[in-house]
Amino acid sequence: MTQRVNKITNWFTGTGKQLMGVFGISTNKTTEKVEITTTTTTVDYSGKTVVQLKTIAKERGFKGYSSLKKAALIELLIN
Repeated sequence: MTQRVNKITNWFTGTGKQLMGVFGISTNKTTEKVEITTTTTTVDYSGKTVVQLKTIAKERGFKGYSSLKKAALIELLIN
């Protein structure tokens, strides 16, 4: 890899900063403040049947849900 980098640097006549830009590497030393907000939606599973709850568990990729009762299924889906 070092040999490849040397060939590229010999080929490229720009500044180091320009070379880093060619590879998509940022040389900016500034930092950005990023604000992340999350929202949670509460779903009321109590009105669903056991079959519906098992379908939801299957769609979400849970394992071991087939023998669970309704309350345990709801707990699994909430957490």
